[in-house]
Amino acid sequence: MALRPLAIGMRVSLPVGGEQYSVVVSDKVFLSLRTKEAKIARERFPLALNALNVFFESLGHPPQALGRADVRALAGEIYEQAISDIDHDEAVADEVEAYRDAFAEATAHHLSAGKSEKIAELEAAIEMPGERALLAWGLKHGDPQISREELLERYFGPMVDDLIARYQMRVDAATRTKLLNAAEQLGQDFIETAERRLKNFDYSDPVGDKLPGFLPPPRQPQAQPQRSSRRENLVTVDALFQRWKEAHAEKRAPSTFRRYGPSIASLQAFWGERDVRLLTQDDIWAWALEREKLPGVSAETINKNDLVAVSSVLGWATKHPGGRLLKENPAVGVSLEPDKKTKKDDKYFSDEEVAAILKAARAARPNPRYPRAAASRRWTSWICAYTGARIQEVCWLKRDDIKIKDGIWVIHFAKTKTDVERTIPIHDALVDEGLLAFREKAPAGYLFVGDTPQKPGSTRTQQEQRASELAEWTREQVELDEDLSPNHGWRHTFITRAEEANIKKRYINAICGHNHGKDVSDRYFSARPKALKIRIDAYPRYDLDAHSDAEQT
Repeated sequence: MALRPLAIGMRVSLPVGGEQYSVVVSDKVFLSLRTKEAKIARERFPLALNALNVFFESLGHPPQALGRADVRALAGEIYEQAISDIDHDEAVADEVEAYRDAFAEATAHHLSAGKSEKIAELEAAIEMPGERALLAWGLKHGDPQISREELLERYFGPMVDDLIARYQMRVDAATRTKLLNAAEQLGQDFIETAERRLKNFDYSDPVGDKLPGFLPPPRQPQAQPQRSSRRENLVTVDALFQRWKEAHAEKRAPSTFRRYGPSIASLQAFWGERDVRLLTQDDIWAWALEREKLPGVSAETINKNDLVAVSSVLGWATKHPGGRLLKENPAVGVSLEPDKKTKKDDKYFSDEEVAAILKAARAARPNPRYPRAAASRRWTSWICAYTGARIQEVCWLKRDDIKIKDGIWVIHFAKTKTDVERTIPIHDALVDEGLLAFREKAPAGYLFVGDTPQKPGSTRTQQEQRASELAEWTREQVELDEDLSPNHGWRHTFITRAEEANIKKRYINAICGHNHGKDVSDRYFSARPKALKIRIDAYPRYDLDAHSDAEQT
């Protein structure tokens, strides 16, 4: 795809793992997907690519002018993010304190040598790393060598560009100047607020409390030819997807909409502004084969992700809730032939990998500032290991979900992938490891998320984010095959070992949440806690020392 010349040198904000990251467009766009997991990278790439395409489309719209309130609201987001960073990121708070103390100490030194305040601060700014202190000095006292406009641009320009890119906007020159000045004013307010927080532990924020919220103005429409009545009845692929999302807003998880988005956007780009009702199976075949030509997009990915998403949306349009727009689903029967490759059957952890992961979890250090994040490293792998639960299900646990039922300590998984709650007796190994003692000391609420508020605009729940963080952390602690999931591997491991321990399949399904009425008798089966406790107790403990002993001998 040839990049538009207009985009060169501009900033674009792209989503990665539920967060936004800003990059500068050159002849190519370079963006780190911030993961070593091939599967996660394949999921993140199309989301970022779709956002990049939206950015290019936005270049066709004229620059926008913002009023005073919108300018302050938008610049206020820089201030709010900076305050949030020092409140919730210990490293940032330490860095701000160290910078402040170093500048104050250097200034005091030059004042004691008889220098004026202006010259003492200039000498101190020269000694500070980077140019930010010198730019700030120039904005405060005036710099004979650099204009105020250039000082503002060099100090606040990247922040403002980041902010504009986040909203996929283009603003006119006058608005940009206003944003730079508003950012400088709020920068002074930030210094005062940060000082109160770090020095006096005063968390009042009169500035932030009065900032208006920013609502992006609607894009100015481009001139369009007059539409016929037939054109007004047109239903594009994207329009159908919007209808589908509205109909499933309460029925599908937000992650489903996020997964489907890039696939639908790809079909929209291929089909253009033509009516979705004109789609045939041959068109879906042509789109799928064209998509396969993209780097990093395999036939297996198209079959499992793209065609599933497209078929789901188009299939809905054939039914009454979808208005019966389509007589048949054109995606039915479309499936690309996967590349032939050696299939890896070992999706479970080896004894050595189990020992390494659980030992790393046991050695995870507590963190007073982020106790729940530290607890997730300590306990989630252990809970997955002895319940077969999905990592996100564990991340949803609250303190009160670990409780006594029918005289038995259990873990109640209230939030599951299948939306079917289940209650699992606690294995004695978890008791011996100290899970109940941890539960006793834990605060009310979520056990493994919630140290900081959910970031505004985040498209993923804190549980989803924590699960990804845990996968990354596990890979940093233990060397694993890239095709082996650090999180989902526990389900394969638990089920494999449970089968080896002769635990009946029906009880394994009940423990892991796989029992969904595969035959008529399943509908009447409900495992009681006492019966499940017997099966949980039959599950063998992991021997964390066996590998070490073998190496020594």
